[in-house]
Amino acid sequence: MENVPDPEGIPVDSPPTPKEIPSTTSPSPKEPESLIKHSVEYVNSSSDERISFDGNNEETSEHTEPLVLEYIEVRRTNESIEALKSTQDSKKKLREVGKGHPYIRILSPAVNEALRCVVDYYPELDLSGEVIEIYAPYAVFFFFEKQLTEYRQRLEEKSSEYETLPTCANKFAAKHIAIAQEFVNNKYQSAVEAERERHSRGYATYDMLWLLYKPGSDIFFDIHLVDEHEPYVMMQVNFVLVDGTTDKFGITAWNMDANSTWVGPSQISSHVTRFAGEKEIVSLQAYPCEYLRFTKDITEQDKWFDTRRKNGCYYFDGMNSYFPRRQFVSYAMVDPIQYYMRNEGQYQTERRLLMGSVEHPSAPFKICSCNRCEELIYKHVAKPRFEGYRHINPLVTEGLTDHQYFLCDNTVEAFLFKTRSWELLNISGFEEPSFDKGLFERLVMKESTKDLIRNLTRMYIRDGTGSSLQEEKPFIKISDVHKVAHAGKSRTTWSADFIQGKGEGLTFLLHGKPGVGKTYTAECIANFTERPLLSLTCSDIGVEPTEIEANLLKWFKLAEKWGAIMLIDEADIYMEQRQVQDIARNHLVAGFLRALEYFKGILFLTTNRVGTFDEAFISRIQVQLYYPEFGDDDRDKVWDTFFQKLEEDRETTMRIPQSTKDYVQSRELRELKWNGREIRNAFQVAVALAESQGEKDREGRVLIKRDHLKATVQMSKEFKDYLLKLHKQDPGKRAAMLGNRYDAYDSTAASVDKKVSEKY
Repeated sequence: MENVPDPEGIPVDSPPTPKEIPSTTSPSPKEPESLIKHSVEYVNSSSDERISFDGNNEETSEHTEPLVLEYIEVRRTNESIEALKSTQDSKKKLREVGKGHPYIRILSPAVNEALRCVVDYYPELDLSGEVIEIYAPYAVFFFFEKQLTEYRQRLEEKSSEYETLPTCANKFAAKHIAIAQEFVNNKYQSAVEAERERHSRGYATYDMLWLLYKPGSDIFFDIHLVDEHEPYVMMQVNFVLVDGTTDKFGITAWNMDANSTWVGPSQISSHVTRFAGEKEIVSLQAYPCEYLRFTKDITEQDKWFDTRRKNGCYYFDGMNSYFPRRQFVSYAMVDPIQYYMRNEGQYQTERRLLMGSVEHPSAPFKICSCNRCEELIYKHVAKPRFEGYRHINPLVTEGLTDHQYFLCDNTVEAFLFKTRSWELLNISGFEEPSFDKGLFERLVMKESTKDLIRNLTRMYIRDGTGSSLQEEKPFIKISDVHKVAHAGKSRTTWSADFIQGKGEGLTFLLHGKPGVGKTYTAECIANFTERPLLSLTCSDIGVEPTEIEANLLKWFKLAEKWGAIMLIDEADIYMEQRQVQDIARNHLVAGFLRALEYFKGILFLTTNRVGTFDEAFISRIQVQLYYPEFGDDDRDKVWDTFFQKLEEDRETTMRIPQSTKDYVQSRELRELKWNGREIRNAFQVAVALAESQGEKDREGRVLIKRDHLKATVQMSKEFKDYLLKLHKQDPGKRAAMLGNRYDAYDSTAASVDKKVSEKY
């Protein structure tokens, strides 16, 4: 510990000043006081230079009993210590400006060996040296008081049963441990007993907080001060001085976290601001788990480790794990490696670095191998704590211990498909993904077209063996979808392209006027194939020719790795015809074409301006589907779909009277020729109006009446009339005149077919 002052009110022996230091022979080695050396250390407040003045400092012969410890009182001074050293004036008395942090040096090999034998975890204390330095308040003697006492008593009570060699390095162990314990107790025992009495009542004081935090103990830590305590292992504590005025109590702890490869311990630090008097322990920022009388459920931590073992697609409905807190509802891809490599393949700074080690730093030296030491000392050495807590490979480790699960972090690195963003998410929001395969059946489309799409995509249905990206084949890879296993053999369909790796994807072009189900088709196929949908816009791909190809390749690579269906909405932005004089446009189109040819997944392109497409794109699209304008029967199906959804979702709280259902087939509404999106918007507004007015039936269900729909009908009619007068023609004719699309395609084809049949 560093900068830990003596508790207030605790008397500290005042060693002699340099002029008072005696130079006479030390007392008899048989007296405990003669085995404790006293020194004064002056520290320059600016340079931190130090000089020591010894007290009982004459040398002892190699045959005499060794000293137990040296007590060093630290005093602050502004005088030049370097000048004092140069004059070699050991009698000069320096002017003191403040007290420093006293410490002891354990000189007895037997006491040092005893500490190495009983201390199972104390990272702030270096036990590996021949001399061990311990700063006040010498907490290790209180935290391991029971173990040291048992160690000493075992030697006192049973040493007579074994022959003690004259050369035994531990022959003074019991005596020296007793001297060290008595020295520490004389300084702090009364304060420790008073504080332990407070602990029994559930309270603590600031100056004695160190007694609450034994290294290696489990604590609940509210690291962000938001009243959310998470489990950690206490590592070390220290007092610090902030701006020379405010004392803060420093806490360092660790829990089980992960980087892109390993699961292991990760440390974090914070400070407890000084408070006056007593404070309830469970109200502290960090407190031992024993003061909260419950056992933490490790189910979520089990889930956290499982996401490390099975990176893949999940459904997420929860909060992020940082501030500001936000709610997310989306399919999520857990992929820590991509999280840290999302910038052009370069690793990003990880949110927390894993620690190299948490084990006990030093084993006993075995300073003696006599029978007495072997039986009474080395057979009782404490086992190191936390072995096996670092460098855990989740791909080969099936599970953790209960304590490791207890310490697991609650944060998972994941990509959210709805927001197309990388987030750190709370594990509590993750669930196994569920896909509505029946969504495709509710798609309003000609059955022949639905059969075509169903048959083309059926082979891409996700493998049900698991969602792990780390398994060899978590999804049926797009490039291998035609491989069928038969008794250890595999058959691959013939490819027409002579260049390996080229043209292995399946690209759909969905074109037609707005609101006829193009985007909805891609969403339905994603559910049908049980794959997440990665929907991109120009903000994700960019508009600069130099960045479009790189961004597309990045997204294509992720979609292929994750087995995701990819959708580029309003793709005409990137696929417009090239012009000789527009070099930037030509560069943009060329980059898009190159990226498209080597994509190995399912890609949906939607547009309502197919007439602007460059002809090079048309030849690279395997399936082109035209979406005609809805007829009255199609609109009735769309209305029925929304009615059914509301009745399923709000069966006990809302009701649609038959008069409302009849109204959607009225001439007034059909004349508007609403598309699917307009129907959805109108119905959503009607539901909101019904909830606002709150008219209910006898069973207490809110009624959605025809008047609620009529309000949206009138608003839509006025807006369409306004646009018609503004443009002098309807949107379909205007699009045809501009060469963007031809909405009358079906009727024209039908009339041509009729004339041909009449002619022949």
